[in-house]
Amino acid sequence: MKLLAISEHYFPRVGGTVNYVHETLCAVAALGVEAELLIPGPPPVGWQYQGISEAPYAITWIDAGYPATGDPSREQRYEFCRQVDVLAAERASNANRPSVLHVLFGLFVMEVLDTSRLRAAGVPCVSTVHNVPPMECRQTKPNATLPTRIREELRLKAVGLKNRSRLRKSRYDLHIVPSEQVKRFLEPVVKDPVTVIGHGLTTDLQSLMTPPNTRRPEGSLRLLTVGGYMPHKRQHIIPETAARLLQDGIDFDWEIVGPSERVRGYFDSIKADIHARGLKDRVILHDSVPFQELGSLYDRANIYVQPSIEEGFCLTALDAAAAGLPVIGCHAGALPDIIASSGGALVESSPMPLSIAISDFVRNNRWQDPAAQSKYVMSQFSWSRAASELRSHYDRLTA
Repeated sequence: MKLLAISEHYFPRVGGTVNYVHETLCAVAALGVEAELLIPGPPPVGWQYQGISEAPYAITWIDAGYPATGDPSREQRYEFCRQVDVLAAERASNANRPSVLHVLFGLFVMEVLDTSRLRAAGVPCVSTVHNVPPMECRQTKPNATLPTRIREELRLKAVGLKNRSRLRKSRYDLHIVPSEQVKRFLEPVVKDPVTVIGHGLTTDLQSLMTPPNTRRPEGSLRLLTVGGYMPHKRQHIIPETAARLLQDGIDFDWEIVGPSERVRGYFDSIKADIHARGLKDRVILHDSVPFQELGSLYDRANIYVQPSIEEGFCLTALDAAAAGLPVIGCHAGALPDIIASSGGALVESSPMPLSIAISDFVRNNRWQDPAAQSKYVMSQFSWSRAASELRSHYDRLTA
């Protein structure tokens, strides 16, 4: 079977979608799928990702004028999509055409790609929809002025309308989504079939971890939250949650890690709140860190906390659960299933429920065997399992 895959994101960019693209292609390749990946180029000068030169799939970089750093312009995005559309049509017209085309990441590509032409040529088209905007698109701080909040709500409505139009533009034989939450948002928008296929672990990160034999704290409780600083991830409620833990007599340190530049002023507002509450020695903010350091943060934590209200999946929480960390989090993405597999607690995204859940976990001594938990989590979530489900859909569509 030959797969033509497309993604608007790839290394050296960091993120869950990049990890999804790479891990998915490696896993389907292990099942005998011959894959080619179309991505924006040219490749960064001097860049080399560990092991990527030996990746079991071909990479075609398409030069659409993307900058070496930072986000591309809208015109550059559309230029990439136009070139992808032409190249996909050329591949489909060859005798050695791909068996199936899969947009692994890219709402812009889904808007431009002429799937009717590809399907008429006998190439079924599949997409992965990681979220349905305005999911995960909020850009205002929670303490923004009323006029700013009104403008933000209007912007979000426009974003929603535009992206629903993108999703409806072309027909697909199947849409893959990472969680039931995304499925609930997507099904009313499209006419095509939608199915849920979960994710696996961040393989490179897991290889750098050395989880302890127990997650029971020796000394102060160590809490960890990982993810880009974004309003939908709700790191802004962590300072108040931490203050409530102190009032409840819990001795703790809370480390928060992730890219800080995605929403202007959001990181700074969290930092200011931490200082105003006198928590700067308790709640430690990190920007992006190398995988080696991130693995060490997971290793020394006792509980992982994820207060998000919107997630496509939430790989950071899955990585925590697979490392034997109990996960305390909220109703977003695949968090309910991840939390259940970790023996953690599912709560509302608010300081009081979060602080109560953390305190209750510690005082009721709910620690489990990390090795047994890790084994169970890995049996429930793996890229090989996801790839097997995906391959079965490919086979059905090409039968």
